[in-house]
Amino acid sequence: MDILNYGDLVILSDKKARKYMITLKEGARFSSQYGFIDHAEIINAGNGGLVKASKGEEYRVFKPTYIDYVMKIKRNAQIIYPKDTAMILMYADIYPGLNVLESGIGQGALSIALLRALGGRGRLTSIEVREDFALQSKNFIHNFLGEVDNHDIVISNIYDGFEGCFDRIVLDLPEPWHVLKHCKTGLIDGGMIVSYIPTVLQVKTYVDTLKETGYFDDIETFELIKRPWKVDGLSVRPEMWIYNHSAFIVKARKIK
Repeated sequence: MDILNYGDLVILSDKKARKYMITLKEGARFSSQYGFIDHAEIINAGNGGLVKASKGEEYRVFKPTYIDYVMKIKRNAQIIYPKDTAMILMYADIYPGLNVLESGIGQGALSIALLRALGGRGRLTSIEVREDFALQSKNFIHNFLGEVDNHDIVISNIYDGFEGCFDRIVLDLPEPWHVLKHCKTGLIDGGMIVSYIPTVLQVKTYVDTLKETGYFDDIETFELIKRPWKVDGLSVRPEMWIYNHSAFIVKARKIK
């Protein structure tokens, strides 16, 4: 049994698969239409255990996954959805030891995924033009990962340039083409730049600019659509809804 402690985040899941994320606090209670549960009882149940509310409803207890955390927490900025985050990590080829630059940081969901992929080695630099987003993302990251020693948040406008030379650059910006001129010296030869872009007109401008620079190749553009399936006894069929377009992902590689 994985031990839970006060201060930990946990997910409570009911019989209808509805999930509730809470922070465990001494003397506190979780309340719902099915009654209440003392946080002390949740700790006793442990990760993966069952806990019963005062009216008899049972809840499964789990420590939150990355997807639980970024999708359940109250957000003040748009996030990159997990289905896209996973592909960004793969197409940017993120692994321990790299020096990675990202902009903008938004809520910090992608930052968490990048830091986990770096595994405590290498460094992540996040450039954000809005000080309020920088502060909230710092707290958002800390609440899930705790203290991290290899992450810097810089408040500036990346369109005006940045310091250093990076192995990878990941962008979530409205006009990412303004960053490309700085990549001539700011991205290593053979390094990759991956951009998350909402509309096809932005993609057109960005890809045209990639080609015009003369120092990018291996350019790919795609979107991801996730279609869940219902598997319940003899009822096996696609769900009535799908995770449709969220944004385009454009990957390119720096050449000499």
